Amino acid sequence: MTDLLSLLRAPSANRVYAAQAGPLALAEARWVLGAHHGPSLAVRPEEVAGIEHLRISSRDPEERIGPQSTLPALAAQLSSAFAAFAPVDLEGEELLRPARLPDVHHHASALETTLRYPGKTNEQFTALLLNLAAALSDRRAGILDGSLAVLDPICGRGTTLSRALRLGLSPVGADIDSADVDAYRAFLLTWAKQGRLKHSSRASRLTVSRRQLGTRFELELAKDKAAQRAGRAQRLTLLGCDTTELGSVLPSGSVDAIVADLPYGVQHGARSEARWSRSPLDLLGAAAPVWRSLLRAGGGMALAVNRHTAPFASARAVLAEHGFTVLSRDGEFRHRVDQSIDRDVILAVRSDHPRMAALQELADSISSSPLEPAASRPGDPSPTTTAASAPSAPLAAAPDERTPDV
Repeated sequence: MTDLLSLLRAPSANRVYAAQAGPLALAEARWVLGAHHGPSLAVRPEEVAGIEHLRISSRDPEERIGPQSTLPALAAQLSSAFAAFAPVDLEGEELLRPARLPDVHHHASALETTLRYPGKTNEQFTALLLNLAAALSDRRAGILDGSLAVLDPICGRGTTLSRALRLGLSPVGADIDSADVDAYRAFLLTWAKQGRLKHSSRASRLTVSRRQLGTRFELELAKDKAAQRAGRAQRLTLLGCDTTELGSVLPSGSVDAIVADLPYGVQHGARSEARWSRSPLDLLGAAAPVWRSLLRAGGGMALAVNRHTAPFASARAVLAEHGFTVLSRDGEFRHRVDQSIDRDVILAVRSDHPRMAALQELADSISSSPLEPAASRPGDPSPTTTAASAPSAPLAAAPDERTPDV
C-alpha cells in the first residue's frame, strides 16, 4: 500500500451528532473516492496523536498524486475535509507534511452560511448529500468541471442550491412553499449585488398548457466580465411549484443527480386529491415516478429521511415500486439530530442504471466489513475513539420541529 494523503476531519458544525461525524465522514469518503477512482484507493480511519484522520492509500505501490490526478480536488470537496497532509518517510520515520488542496469553491462561504432560519440543514450534511448523489452518476466527473446537472425537487430555502453554486454548478430547485421560494430569491439577489457579481435575473409565472403551476425565477451570474464573455456563467433555476408537477416543466432524462432532504414530518407537503398530505412517505410515493422520469438512466439520487416518519425499509419499498434500486444499507448514515429526528441517507439509482453491477459491487464492498477502531500510528497514544470501517470501495472507471442547522 502506498499512502497518498491523510485528511484531518473538520470539527462537526453540529454538536448534536458530533459522535457520528467520524463514521459519516468515512462512509462518504469511501463512496465518493471508490466511485471516482475504483479499487485502486483504500480509505481507513486512523488516529494521529489522538486526533482522527482519514488515511487515503493506493494498492498500486507505484501510484503518486500527479498534476492530472483528481484526488486532491475530490478530497477538498469532501464535507469533512479540514486539512490534508502528505506522508513523508524521513530515515524510516513517517512524518506528515502539510499538503495544499485546491480551492474547489467558486464563491465565498457566505453564500451557504449567511441565510439562517429554523430548520436549516447543516451545510456539512448538505455537502455530503451532494457528493454522494454525484458519485452515483456515470457523469460524476461533472461535479469537478461544473457540468453536473443537479436537481433539488423540494429545495426549501435553497441550501443544496447554494452548495451547488459554490461548486460552480448550475442547479435547478423547486418548492411548493411560496414563502421559502420568495425568501431564497430575495437572498440570492442581495448576495449577488453585494458581491458585485455580474448577474441578470428574470421572474415570471410558470405556465404549462395554460395551467398556472406557480412561479419561475432564473439567475445568471459570473464572477466578472471576463468570465461572462468567456461563457463561464452559472445559471440557477428556481421553480415555485409542486414537485409532482416537475415532469411537465423539465425535460425527461435531463438530471444527473437528485438531492433531497425529505420532510421530517410537518414542513413540506404534496398535493393529493386537492388536499395537503404531510406524510413523507405519501410525498415520496407521489414524487418518485416524476423524479425517475427526470433522472438520466445513469443518474444518482441521495435522500435524507427521518426514520421516525419515513422508516428506511418503507422508503426503500416505495422507491422500488417506482423503478429505483437502493444501494445504501439501512443505518449506514444514521445519526441522531434531536429527540424527534433520527436521520439516515438513502442512496438510490434507477434500476436500469448502466453501471448497476459496478455500483452494487461498491455497495457490497463498503457494507461487508465490521466496525473497527481507528488505528494509531506507531508511537502514538492508543485509540480512544472508534469509527466505522469497510474495505476499499471498488468501482470500475467508465415548520417542523428541527432545531437550526440540522
